[in-house]
Amino acid sequence: MTTVARWLAALAALSVVHVVVFLAVTGVPKPPAITAVDVNRVAWAPLVENTLRRVEARESRRLVGWMPDGSGLMTIAPRLLFDARLHVVREPGGKVELLPRIPRDAQVYPAPGRPYLVFATDRDGDEQYNFFRWDLDDAEAELLTSGEERAAMGAFEPDGHRLAYVSTRRNGRDFDLYVMDVRDASTDRLVAEMDGLWRAVAWSPTSESVLLGRAVSNLDLQLFVFDLEDGSLRRLETDVDGRARVASAIWSRDGRSIYYASDRSSEFTHLRKLDLESGREVVLSEEIHWDVESVQEYGDGSRLLVSVNEDGRTRYYTTDPSGGGFRPLDLFESGQMVATLHPSDPLILVNHTDARGLVRGFVYDLRSGELEQWVGGGVRDSELPTARLVRYPTFDEVDGAPRMIPAFVYPGAGDGPRPVLIDIHGGPEAQARLRAGQSASRRAGITVITPNVRGSTGYGRTYTSLDDWWLREDAVRDIGSLLDWIVEQPDLDEDRVAVIGGSYGGYMVLASLVHYSSRLRCGVDVVGVSNFVTFLENTAEYRKDLRRAEYGDERIPEMRTFLEEISPLNNADRISSRLMVVQGANDPRVPVGESRQMVERLRSQGLDVSYIEGANEGHGFREPWNALWAGLAQQDFTRDCLLGE
Repeated sequence: MTTVARWLAALAALSVVHVVVFLAVTGVPKPPAITAVDVNRVAWAPLVENTLRRVEARESRRLVGWMPDGSGLMTIAPRLLFDARLHVVREPGGKVELLPRIPRDAQVYPAPGRPYLVFATDRDGDEQYNFFRWDLDDAEAELLTSGEERAAMGAFEPDGHRLAYVSTRRNGRDFDLYVMDVRDASTDRLVAEMDGLWRAVAWSPTSESVLLGRAVSNLDLQLFVFDLEDGSLRRLETDVDGRARVASAIWSRDGRSIYYASDRSSEFTHLRKLDLESGREVVLSEEIHWDVESVQEYGDGSRLLVSVNEDGRTRYYTTDPSGGGFRPLDLFESGQMVATLHPSDPLILVNHTDARGLVRGFVYDLRSGELEQWVGGGVRDSELPTARLVRYPTFDEVDGAPRMIPAFVYPGAGDGPRPVLIDIHGGPEAQARLRAGQSASRRAGITVITPNVRGSTGYGRTYTSLDDWWLREDAVRDIGSLLDWIVEQPDLDEDRVAVIGGSYGGYMVLASLVHYSSRLRCGVDVVGVSNFVTFLENTAEYRKDLRRAEYGDERIPEMRTFLEEISPLNNADRISSRLMVVQGANDPRVPVGESRQMVERLRSQGLDVSYIEGANEGHGFREPWNALWAGLAQQDFTRDCLLGE
């Protein structure tokens, strides 16, 4: 037994009071502000296992970006056992230094070539983000915005100190355009009042204009050029009848064109180049039949770095500005990588996750082809079988053949038919991507399946729209078809299946229990929608129209009736499986009332429901103790459900 293992075994033998005191004096954040109702005692064995994994994960370090003054690279490194803070490393393999003035969980936006960092934080998960400036010294950070708004990061002026961003400061609903010299908060000024959900995308190279995006829905984004001199707003012809998904947009270095990824008149988002003077558009990635997700331009404009979502896996390519010769940037034989270009030098910051889930940070030199490791431990071999991508048939047909639903299968440890945990993503316009690493469920012998039911992105615009409005429950039927598929798999146990999901995935958990309780042992609903009408009426004002575009408009009588009919709250009498519900009290997206009303209804029917509510949490748990407690509770719940007698 290692020294760490012996220490953890001793820790497990202590009382809760002793543990809390020990962790407190060693600098771990205070115990959670959490309400736990009817949740069984969290067992110490999973706590020991969880803590061992956290100690092992200290070898994982992710690079965040370059320090704005060029003094090193920012990295996230675990602090003690339950906290992660921002650090800086000055050289490859160098000692990491804590940046104590940057709050944990801050969203950091380095300003290249400037002597400061800009970051954003909210309060207890309420998503009312405000900006701060920290001057790379030991002084306190300065608040730049009002403190009472939702500000959304935009872009820094190319060679200046101005920041273009949007905020709901005026009325709490619409995202207006602001410009500020971040060296002096008093220069903050409202540039244009806007109607709806906007974001500042990029400055023009000459600093005369700002590229803006207006979201009509989660899948429809319109691009505009706002002239800062005369206040004019010019819409770019990047969509058809207001419908086009735009995944990424940047200004070309010469200022004459816009590079962007869009599914205009196509199923997938292709890389395009739009000439701003002539309006002529060229598709640069016609040969790639998957979604282009991002585009970055080298400092001199000679090459582009493009990421592509290939069947749930991310792959990077380089190409010239005309789209000639897409070359894959495959730096590792296995695992996954995330790449970010340096703003001016031919360098790429690369984070690689290996088969065990350990993260290492590298810098790749485009000139020499050298890949140099800066942070993180060595590569570890996987303890578990490799994940596999499958496609299973569902209830309807395409061109006379069953429609196939893609899913990633992550086998659990051990032999024989394994129990199954179906993990459904949120969004709903999201996608379950290939994961690197090993979850506690897999190590315990549970196979995890992450399906991409209809409505998921990544498989074409038509597929993404198959669950809209009146078609909502067709996505739930895809889960029923997955249960049928599980029956046919010799390595899976059809009698031990559970379902888990967050946000929209939480709704899918509840809806699956409504329709398939007899085939599901239990479910875990994290910040899920229980009634579409109350959800649409109470979600944050700035989100309502976007959500109506996906789910339907509850103000239309026929749609309101339909939404009430399919809502799990109104079908709670059909749920007979055990359930755990996890919710943040300050959630602006799925308000806490969605979980409270569902728990109350099910308990009134005598159902076994465990409920965890984080008093200082929002759309998911971020506070270290809260996340630890809720995570262990979910782990205990699913293990008891699937592995208990």
